[in-house]
Amino acid sequence: MAQVQPAVIVPSRVMVVIPSSDVASQEETKTATISDLQQESKAEVVEMEEMNSVAKQPADPYPNRANRVGGSGLSLSFHDICYESSRDTVFNTPQDDIVMGTLSVRENLSFSAALRLNMSSKGRSARVDKVIRELGLESCADTKVGTEFLRGVSGGERKRTNIGMELIIEPQVLFLDEPTTGLDANTAVSVVKLLKDLSLVDGRVVIMSIHQPRYAIFKLFDSLTLLSKGEVVYHGEAQAILPYFLSLGYPCEEHENPADFLLDVVTQHESCQGNDGDAKTADDASRPKGINLATAYLQSSHCSALSSKLDPIMETLRTKEKAQGISLGIKQKDRVTYATNVFWQLLVLCKRSALNLLRNPTTSIFQLITLTFFALVIGGIYFQRSLSPLGFQDRIGVFFFIATNQAFGSLSAIDLFIKQRALFIHENASGFYRVSAFFVSKVLTDLIPLRIIPNTAFALITYFMIGFQLAADKFFIYLLLVNLASIAATSIAFAVSAGVRINAVANLLIAILFVVSMLFGGLLITLESLPAWISWMKYLSFVRYIMEAFVNNEVVGLTFSARVNATVNGTIIEKCTYNPCIINGTEQIMNLGWQVGWLWYDVLALIIFAILFLSLAYIILLCIKKEK
Repeated sequence: MAQVQPAVIVPSRVMVVIPSSDVASQEETKTATISDLQQESKAEVVEMEEMNSVAKQPADPYPNRANRVGGSGLSLSFHDICYESSRDTVFNTPQDDIVMGTLSVRENLSFSAALRLNMSSKGRSARVDKVIRELGLESCADTKVGTEFLRGVSGGERKRTNIGMELIIEPQVLFLDEPTTGLDANTAVSVVKLLKDLSLVDGRVVIMSIHQPRYAIFKLFDSLTLLSKGEVVYHGEAQAILPYFLSLGYPCEEHENPADFLLDVVTQHESCQGNDGDAKTADDASRPKGINLATAYLQSSHCSALSSKLDPIMETLRTKEKAQGISLGIKQKDRVTYATNVFWQLLVLCKRSALNLLRNPTTSIFQLITLTFFALVIGGIYFQRSLSPLGFQDRIGVFFFIATNQAFGSLSAIDLFIKQRALFIHENASGFYRVSAFFVSKVLTDLIPLRIIPNTAFALITYFMIGFQLAADKFFIYLLLVNLASIAATSIAFAVSAGVRINAVANLLIAILFVVSMLFGGLLITLESLPAWISWMKYLSFVRYIMEAFVNNEVVGLTFSARVNATVNGTIIEKCTYNPCIINGTEQIMNLGWQVGWLWYDVLALIIFAILFLSLAYIILLCIKKEK
């Protein structure tokens, strides 16, 4: 969709941008401004006939709006909108309804108020109640918005909730991207009428795009701007657009929706401009020849009237920019300001994430059930391993299985930033919170309930079922290693999730990283036998540090003996049931290429792994292009 140029900021309360065709590459848009509600005492057909019969431009329908924001006095300038505290003046509501589905309507609005209003709790509650009344959401205020798994409010109520997230701060200018998308015809009309009512409050300007509106919506438009491939082909009163095109030789038939008529005119004009040599249809033959709509508009009285109003504003803008050393036309970086401090933002975000987790417990419960199941399976298979040479081999095997399980168990973290990417971009760009607050809240609410708690249960079950050394220090080190392994793997998943938009791609990338790390872990190939040109890869394998820490904690210092007492001819003798008869755990660890005595170095390496990848994930989120 073509971007609205500065000249489109017109002295009206509500502007509507209407895509003129389904083909995005054509960038055809229609822009309209909604004024006061017209009386609806007549049928739509009669009103359409009256519109077709209008022969002149009406006077300004809002003469009393001079010197008001968005009024005919043009007190709201392009400079004010773009460069002076734009986050406090202009707000955008995206096409998709970006709200937390597990929260109620009131809770979503309260979340917006808590982060964007610097006032008391009582004042925020009053503002939330006011917005609920303005949007007509009293009946569903305490109903959850809904997700794909949770039934919630209707489409119109969800759309109004999305609008309410921005109305909380009472912005002067509100942008909406196709607010009627996905709504039925009746609901779409009610939403647009609601927006019209909002435009009458405190001189508020509402600018929205809308796709092929029905006449019940179109008749609410006051001023209209029509664009064709980025060029203005009309700007003026909506009531005057049909007479204008009639003067160009484009008559609108009776009972035809003006919006559909205008779309046809622009589409056929572009087709004629791009295919002059093509055969014309019978309908095309009745159309005027040789008219360039953009050129015709530039020569019209409508353009002259617009220029007379905008030229002083643009001149003032140039003067201000020149005085401030700003180059006209260069987009200035927003001066980001937040209504609340980072600690309050962190608290509010953690509360919302906790509520989301509690009301959608499938992930956390499934994570706990899965780890408990694997703990019981591992404990049952390796139940009470002895200190025989076979027990040494079994311990190495179970450590590798635990390391692998912890790595691939972190795949559930991939959805963390991918699923809520659009929500994060919109809220961060709108000044809800800082990136740091969002990142820390997500990490905390993922690691504690989904990693640390389930992994603690996993460690308790496996340690005692397998029969590791019954020493308090050994157990707590094992517990620490199990959690560090999960946190290190999860931090890698966080970084991939932050940098990739598609879930399937993220799964593929992280699987490759984990498999390579397993390959250089020290079990599948002896680390000392690696070729010199690739041996450095073992230092990048977090599985190697996990394995090395496990064996240093459990195996180093143990002796694994195959000697048993046997009676031969009445005499008790020692007999070896395995060759070699005695295995020194420390020597065997060294033979496999792991470093003895490096337990705390390995712990430090895992911590560094987690910090590095968490930092990388944060930097990626910080660098994501975020536009209002």
